[in-house]
Amino acid sequence: MMAILVQGAFELPQRNLQLPGADEAAGLALRTLKYFVEARILIRSIVPFQVGILLFWAAMPFAAAAADNDPHHRMREKLVMGWLESVYLKPWNLRVTAKLDTGAKTSSVHADHIDHFTKEGREWVRFTLIGSEDKKPLAVERPIIRTAYVKERMARSSKRDVVKLSLCKNGRDYETEFTLVDRSNFNYPLLLGRSFLQDVALVDAAETFLYKAESDPCRLQSSPSGPGGRK
Repeated sequence: MMAILVQGAFELPQRNLQLPGADEAAGLALRTLKYFVEARILIRSIVPFQVGILLFWAAMPFAAAAADNDPHHRMREKLVMGWLESVYLKPWNLRVTAKLDTGAKTSSVHADHIDHFTKEGREWVRFTLIGSEDKKPLAVERPIIRTAYVKERMARSSKRDVVKLSLCKNGRDYETEFTLVDRSNFNYPLLLGRSFLQDVALVDAAETFLYKAESDPCRLQSSPSGPGGRK
């Protein structure tokens, strides 16, 4: 647009210079001066607007990064859950009552018949799980991610296998690490620790089962049969 304005300003006097007489020349000079003044005003109004648009788009990535690092923004993205909640272990759709424990770093799950074996050059573990509703054992095989040493109350640290399991809550799937342990002496077979909670939920210690299992979309998802399914 600036080029068109300037080109018009120069073409106008070239056409009118052919007109005879001093009056015409004076009129031409006034009209040309007025044209330049109007063009300058227009340019001054356009350029700051264009610069503002460019600065706005350039600042967008920094604004998004600041929002991601803002603890208040992350807090608004999290769900508020009770200290007890029902979750569904995937892909078997196995409902389990979970205790949400901010005092534990890593999540843990009750596992029976733990057996180690080698598969494709990696160390795997075979174990069984039992849900809150269906008491039939579920056979599971998973590669061992790492080994953890967990300090137990009034006891020495115990060595535990760590595997990754997927769970579903409120229609959303998550994957997190679990230590395999005998939790038969505890009230709840599954514990969700800080490694899971820190990006997902805030815990209301005065409430339980804020999200009912019966209305959870995870409940409607089908569970597989065959290898890795129920015994």
